[in-house]
Amino acid sequence: MSLRSNTVKTVFLLSLALFVSQPAKAETSIIGLGNFSCEKYLKLLDINPRSDEKFMAWAQGYISGLSNDLAQSNPNTNPNDFVSNMTYGSEKIKQTCIENPESKFYTAVESAFHDIEKHQGSE
Repeated sequence: MSLRSNTVKTVFLLSLALFVSQPAKAETSIIGLGNFSCEKYLKLLDINPRSDEKFMAWAQGYISGLSNDLAQSNPNTNPNDFVSNMTYGSEKIKQTCIENPESKFYTAVESAFHDIEKHQGSE
């Protein structure tokens, strides 16, 4: 079995174990990695820095949905601007999680999205 295969399985099992340990909340419609606490996200990064790829893939999908919704209400917005800023966004997400470990991962993603939205066109 390859190292990559073992790493993927380890991250999956850790993610599953952490997810199962979280009580379900009926008021949220966010599913997947977005429901992890920032604290758990940061712990997974310490265990395996490559787990960030999974979280950023989830974040890109979530940001794609947010930016498409914004583009429908504001035709001057280019949804691609948000996804293309994911390098900046991933750093903003990590910083938000460090500052607010009790928050959910999706709130850090939303914070990065709104930060990018504020700075659109200022470059």
